Amino acid sequence: MNKDSSYNQSVTYWKQYQKFFPDDMQINEGHLPAEEWMTWNHAHIHLDRMPAPNAPLKIIFIHGAGGNGRLLAPYARMLQTYGYEVVSPDLPPYGLSYTDSAESLDYQLWIDILNELIEQELRRDGKPIILLGSSIGGMLAYHTAVQSKQVKGLIATTFVDTSDVKVRDQLAPNILISRLGGWCMNQFPALLDSLQISVNKVSRMKLITNNAELTRLIMNDSHAAGTKIPLRLLRTFLNMKPVLKPQHFDLCPVLLVHPQLDPMTPYRFSKPFYGHLKSRKESVILEGAGHFPIEPQGLEQMIMAVLAFFENSRG
Repeated sequence: MNKDSSYNQSVTYWKQYQKFFPDDMQINEGHLPAEEWMTWNHAHIHLDRMPAPNAPLKIIFIHGAGGNGRLLAPYARMLQTYGYEVVSPDLPPYGLSYTDSAESLDYQLWIDILNELIEQELRRDGKPIILLGSSIGGMLAYHTAVQSKQVKGLIATTFVDTSDVKVRDQLAPNILISRLGGWCMNQFPALLDSLQISVNKVSRMKLITNNAELTRLIMNDSHAAGTKIPLRLLRTFLNMKPVLKPQHFDLCPVLLVHPQLDPMTPYRFSKPFYGHLKSRKESVILEGAGHFPIEPQGLEQMIMAVLAFFENSRG
């Protein structure tokens, strides 16, 4: 991968996703995100930006373990339509992003990259920033908000707290992989950390959407769920414990927009973490929606809830 790679020109797999979204959310030649690169330390981060010069707020949109920034572009376009700027990074090795040093690629690096992005965006125009995390991006947004202490709001579709063994079991394809695989990674990091494995092999990616055709597309996408990750990234993700427990989190308001029909990470796995949050919070269940919400009723509820949250954050 290099900086010559571009979703708008050379990497076009994402175009196959558009038919699953309403016409006013689809990404086409008339509504392409602006592409940028952020280089920080050994990481080269591809950014999709949906600009809105007069936006009162800026959203940093964080993808999950089966996605990338461009996969989320239809949602970003909808938010742009309502006057909000959205920046969607690809977290390495997903999408077009990459690192010069594979040995440094772990979960903390993702948090550090997002914090650097927050710093750069604040220096850019000073607009208040809200983090919006999809799938495991929700918990990643939480860790990022704790480290940054500069975000004005946090939105998540799920809270996947991997410090809970039940959550780790749910994420893995089966308990054997969850327990034995986790034990092996922790016992032999020097031996196993650098090994690359497909995300599809270590997660329930077959449940990422409730549409069989869309699920197949995502799983076969070499820039999304088809990505191979180093076991170091997986190990450090699974071992991550919140630096600040939710009982003490009052850094910003929180909105949980959780899909109702999410077999990948059902609401009961997000509920304990959300319930413990000290901050001002609200939860909305997206009726009829799967883990990756494309269903009309759930989509409408999500947009309305997110827009209301933005309005309240402006006050």
